[in-house]
Amino acid sequence: MTVVSAPGSQRETLTPSDDPRGVGPDVTRTRLVSLGFLGTLLLARCADAAVHHTFGYLPFVAALFVLPVWYVSGVARHAWTRWRWWLLAGQALLTYVPFVLFGNGWVAGLSGLLGGLVLVLIPAPRSWLLLGGLLALEATLWVEVVGVPYRPAINAGVWVVVAFADVALGLFGLSRLSQLVRDLGAAQEELATAAVDRERLATQEQLRRLIGDRIQQVAQHARAALRWLSATPEDARGEVAAAGVIARQAAAESRRLHAADPDRGITPYEPSHTTTAPRTARAVLVTVVALFAAQNLLNVTMPSGRPRQHVATALLVAVVVSLGIMAVQWYHSGAGTGRGKPRYWPYTLALLAVLTYLQVPLVGSLGLIFVAFLAASGLLLLPGTWRWIWFGAAVVSVSALFILLASGESPSTPTVAIRAVYTAAISASFGLMAYGLSRLAGLAVRLADRREDLAAVAAVRERLRLARDTHDLLGLGLSTLALKSDLIGALIGPDDARAAREIGELLHVCATVRSDTARIAGERPRLSLDTELGLATDVLASAAIHVRVTGVDRAVPQAVDNVLAIVLREAITNILRHSQARQCAITVESEDGLVRLRVSNDGAVSAPLSPNGTGHGLDNLRTRVTGCGGVLTTRRSGGTFVMMVELPAVPG
Repeated sequence: MTVVSAPGSQRETLTPSDDPRGVGPDVTRTRLVSLGFLGTLLLARCADAAVHHTFGYLPFVAALFVLPVWYVSGVARHAWTRWRWWLLAGQALLTYVPFVLFGNGWVAGLSGLLGGLVLVLIPAPRSWLLLGGLLALEATLWVEVVGVPYRPAINAGVWVVVAFADVALGLFGLSRLSQLVRDLGAAQEELATAAVDRERLATQEQLRRLIGDRIQQVAQHARAALRWLSATPEDARGEVAAAGVIARQAAAESRRLHAADPDRGITPYEPSHTTTAPRTARAVLVTVVALFAAQNLLNVTMPSGRPRQHVATALLVAVVVSLGIMAVQWYHSGAGTGRGKPRYWPYTLALLAVLTYLQVPLVGSLGLIFVAFLAASGLLLLPGTWRWIWFGAAVVSVSALFILLASGESPSTPTVAIRAVYTAAISASFGLMAYGLSRLAGLAVRLADRREDLAAVAAVRERLRLARDTHDLLGLGLSTLALKSDLIGALIGPDDARAAREIGELLHVCATVRSDTARIAGERPRLSLDTELGLATDVLASAAIHVRVTGVDRAVPQAVDNVLAIVLREAITNILRHSQARQCAITVESEDGLVRLRVSNDGAVSAPLSPNGTGHGLDNLRTRVTGCGGVLTTRRSGGTFVMMVELPAVPG
């Protein structure tokens, strides 16, 4: 659930049903993909392809994954900010102690976990400089200190560097994009709040210009009338008449405010992350594919084991395959960025499958290096469970072909099994990485769009809320000003003393209306039912309507009291505007956990509708009342109109 609030206001919640994109579950899947990448990578490194004399290296491999898995999981993330350097030092210790213990029997590529953490924890460009230093250290340790894990040395030396870079970039890309997705989700409240604030500022200016300034003019005319009252009654009557005209103009403006188009002027917002996310994902993905391609070319030109025949042909095929797979994977990865599936994707997916296995007859199991990207493309393009069937089939094909090709070389059965597990796990790991980078880039774009949608939703809701408050809270005061102006005009001459008192009360109402105007665009207005009962009695009495108030002794929470006050104010406004009442009864009572407010009047001649006949007044009240778990009912019988509100004494 997303909370949209603004300073000084009651909180308004956007429930999951308000989610215009429905991407909440995808945010969780980003973390699962990252954990899947690390989990399959752990399995691959435990079943490392190099020859190990014992299995003593396995605990050290598992230990190296503890901190990266912790970071990717998002649990207690604050510790990574507070203890960043200590945690990196711990990862470095776990990274380099095994070189001392196992020499070239250690597992290549695991140092990349340290490199990935450096990239995500240390700001650029220092992180990239440190990564370059770690890469140089990695090459030095394997080539100059412990010795390469296999021959030829050039092939092995490049492989350990490529393995380091692949792991570092994979961890960095998935972690950085996962963090970006989380940041986008967290920042949506900030954006929605900004949209609400913009609406309030715009409304504040409109209220000041259309209503506040007019109320000030009404007060000026009232003071002038008070000065002319004893000297020239005709001038005083003219000032009061002018005040009444302006008060009615202000009342008309309050009813029209925001009513024409609640969706006007939503300012679009485009976060910079919408371009950053796909660019980061594409850069990491292209680099990893390029590293795979470089290793593939090296495997063909300088293969481990006995030399192969037809090297020139194999090299030509390897170049075609490497370039073709880079292009097709780039094409397919666009499917994860929110643009939809690319055209002719079934044919390009088939082409990718052909390219993936094309090298096998020439270079054997080494030709299966690109299966990871075939698996990733299936996840991106195929629907439903078919994508996972494709993924699983691609991964299993690596092990099956490896075992089949190894059967003619007569290696030991345990070695074949271990290497088969390694090839399948490493393909699954980097397949998930390629899929995750593409999907996360698209999710970042969708979340950025979602933030804009939520901001628009928040802006419209605030606009409607401001329109309701303007209608409900200013209507009675502005009507009172017009009525008192008429009353004062009639009293000037026959009863100047009472006219002077009424002018004083008119000035008081002007101050109240101006205060309500300022509060509407500031914090949510908080009214008091007791105050409104007093104002209602005074206003109705000024209109020659007899008022009977009963059952006012009650204690209710502030939220309930505020809603009842607003309902009463709107009810009195409707009586003045839509009836020829001479009697009004107001009852407030509390019973069985409910608070009831009942307002009835005679002389009902029309339904309490807005000027355009849509009945916004009662609709506004129903929105408020139902929002607090209450019920508003109305009944008209002959010339009597009754409105009753029931609210829980303790709001839910």
